[in-house]
Amino acid sequence: MHKEIPSRSFVRQRSTSKLQRLSKKYPLLCVGVPFFLAVVGGTFVLLPMQETKYEVRDRRSGSISTIKEHQVLKKTKPFNIQEEYFKMQTKGTWGEWEPIRVERAEKDEPIWDRQ
Repeated sequence: MHKEIPSRSFVRQRSTSKLQRLSKKYPLLCVGVPFFLAVVGGTFVLLPMQETKYEVRDRRSGSISTIKEHQVLKKTKPFNIQEEYFKMQTKGTWGEWEPIRVERAEKDEPIWDRQ
């Protein structure tokens, strides 16, 4: 003879706590509110850190006055493109060159020039 297997398993039902019942009923309380608090709280925590980072970077980079001091120490003039142009004109022979056409193969010649 066969014994019948009971329909219910042997696992006893766990008593759910009040917090678990609330989280199943209102999932926003369990997920949404903590997420929102983490984002807002993170903003207030990270903002001072970010300000400190930029202050340190500004102190390291120096200011315009230090750049001018370096120029005085090196005794260099700021770059002027007009002066450079005149220097290049005096050094080179700008007027003595002519454009020379490079020989090309006939297949590369434009069609409208052929006659």
